[in-house]
Amino acid sequence: MVAPRLSPLTLALLAVSCGPAAGPAPAALAPAVVAIPPAPPAETPARAAGEPAVDPSSPLSLPAAASPPPTWVEPPLAEQDRARAHQNPFREHREVAVGEHVSIAAAKGDVASAAGGPGVFAVHEKLGVVGPLKLPARSTWVGLAAGTAGPQDDALYAATPDGALHRAAGVHDALRPDGFAPRGSVAGATAWDAAGGLVAAAAGARVSVSADEGQTFTEAVVASGKRVRAVLVRPDGVLAAVVEAPSRGQRPGPPDTFLSLDRGRTWKRSAFQPRAIERAGSWIWNGDATCPAVLSRDGQQWTRAASAEALYDRPRLDGALYVSTAIRAGAAGSFRSAVAPPPPEPPARGAAAVGREPPCKRDGASGVGGVVGGVWGAYGPACEGALCLLHADPPEPPPTRTWIAAFGDGLCDPARVPPGGACAAHLARPPTFAVVDQLAGAVTPVAAPEGCPQPVALHSAAGVGVLVCRGAGGGAAIFVRGATGPWHAEGSQAIPAEALGPMAAAPDGTLLLRGPTPPASAQGREPLLALVRSPLPLGAAQAWRRIAAPDGVAALPAPGGAALLAISPAASAGGRLELALDRPGRPVLSLVRDVEVYQDLTRMEVRDDGRVRFRVLPKPAPEVPGRPRLPPPGPRDARWHELTRGGELVVEATATPAGPAEERRSGPAGR
Repeated sequence: MVAPRLSPLTLALLAVSCGPAAGPAPAALAPAVVAIPPAPPAETPARAAGEPAVDPSSPLSLPAAASPPPTWVEPPLAEQDRARAHQNPFREHREVAVGEHVSIAAAKGDVASAAGGPGVFAVHEKLGVVGPLKLPARSTWVGLAAGTAGPQDDALYAATPDGALHRAAGVHDALRPDGFAPRGSVAGATAWDAAGGLVAAAAGARVSVSADEGQTFTEAVVASGKRVRAVLVRPDGVLAAVVEAPSRGQRPGPPDTFLSLDRGRTWKRSAFQPRAIERAGSWIWNGDATCPAVLSRDGQQWTRAASAEALYDRPRLDGALYVSTAIRAGAAGSFRSAVAPPPPEPPARGAAAVGREPPCKRDGASGVGGVVGGVWGAYGPACEGALCLLHADPPEPPPTRTWIAAFGDGLCDPARVPPGGACAAHLARPPTFAVVDQLAGAVTPVAAPEGCPQPVALHSAAGVGVLVCRGAGGGAAIFVRGATGPWHAEGSQAIPAEALGPMAAAPDGTLLLRGPTPPASAQGREPLLALVRSPLPLGAAQAWRRIAAPDGVAALPAPGGAALLAISPAASAGGRLELALDRPGRPVLSLVRDVEVYQDLTRMEVRDDGRVRFRVLPKPAPEVPGRPRLPPPGPRDARWHELTRGGELVVEATATPAGPAEERRSGPAGR
């Protein structure tokens, strides 16, 4: 069989291939202006003499990688382990202590042990995520109080079952095995709290308080013969204690709340007895957002005039422990702490809450507003045939054991954020990143790379993370890192950092970042841009190259640093499709031409065996005058079609309707 000649249109469409990108990023991270030599003319694979003719009905398959993957490439997780992929390892963590600048989070009932999870972490408003903390063995409580290491730090305290207290001067000391130094002790202590300059412990009917960083304690009986169940310390020195009340018949009576205004030396029964009591920063309150009752600033009267919105409008620092590939940040000075918001003002005369708190009278509303979702009247943006591929994200890379993610602890200057603007686009401090072992649940925080003050997007595939940063002039500066080792600068590209889209990966570690999405109009489309990384060692110069495909509608990575390009000629208005292979340093290889497209193509994939397939969505029936318009078919009507060597789209033999499970994305951004 004689190989068909390429049409002039095909040559014009495929003869744009960009050369290697610039080397490692300079200090200023200015986008490199790369001279892009024209690619050699596209070629069509020729059949050697004596080789049997290719069956045009056989599936089109991409050639396998000629060399083994580099050492940094991790294999996909086994099917039985994929349920753990991209889960937040801190989903069971809760804030257990909050200071003026630091929050500590731990899994419920597991303050000291890191077994089976990431351990105990701290979030510092200025420094970001710190951890895992090296708490003393058998610690059952951890708290925060005003520190002496510096004005922007809190001291950390930890107590063990025998009542021994330990102290670390700051979060960095708490990372060392010997960072917690022994202090005093309170024998039989069953409850602890700390805030401001005080540490308090409850043991039996007594509360012991230390004002010298836990070295010595003074104790006092709260209510004779009544065991203290909990003690709460407000940063201004006001204390509250919850004591057991005598039993009434077979049922225990409601607990009583006592207050102290002199650092625990004397105690007085509160005039108001809340049904429950807890401390949230500087609020000692009943914990009921619907009917709040808060101990006012004078430490004696309880007010019902305080709104819980004052507390909940401030984000908690421990929210930064949600890891994902999104770049997230909070405005400096906006977080809830031990001193913000402050205790509410005392109530007006005669308006203080007194007596036993009655049940909250609710208005009967559910409190949850109903949202009625609209019905999609179309598949998304208007498109025809092959042009619908422009709106499709590439297949998500299969999960591996190592996942590179980001904490949500970035910090932005609110003065630089325009009204309605994104905080994460104006970072004063980049977020902390994380190397997550998805089998062990271990998390290792890592700092942002030097030279990347403004990360824009993070992608993770094949066991490595690709960080796109905004360089000088807005260009994309690219950094990569694996499970171990540092970040590697891999040059800058003259593409806006915000314009780079999702990342896809080939089995051998070839990576592809898609550029700006051209509009799906039939005429005047811009070339489809993409950055392709060959499977070279991390930090290798010239690892990335830019490609441009006129009339391109989709691009996927292919083994050997190649890119599979789907092209729909402008004149066809989405009715024709061509496939080509753009290879580094070699002519563009035309795989198939003149594929007729009768339906809408909504996704292109390469199967594990190298076969190329498309998800085909039938077009809605044409509207008939005088008849009601039928709704368009849903995703369940889509079918996977394989592309043959002869340029035909045939239903995949094992194809099944695309259902909701197929549509779900496994990453945290889809939650």
